[in-house]
Amino acid sequence: MTVSLQKARELAKAYFTGRPGKVEIFTIGRVYVAWARGADPDDPRSLPETVGGGCLVIDKDTGETMVRPLLAPQAVADQFPR
Repeated sequence: MTVSLQKARELAKAYFTGRPGKVEIFTIGRVYVAWARGADPDDPRSLPETVGGGCLVIDKDTGETMVRPLLAPQAVADQFPR
């Protein structure tokens, strides 16, 4: 099973339902890191310094989801093999 970016986006939107703002996804190696961006970001292209309420990591190969603590998406992604 390979998880597409679209499927990852659907999983993330379901996880972050009810939170204000847009769901963003950072792709690195074998994982997607998803977080809910605040309702009014300064620059929507930049990654947040911290993630309020945690972030969701989605394994591209298995579809397994893991919740990670308040870290920048790059720091979370660095914890997984590429």
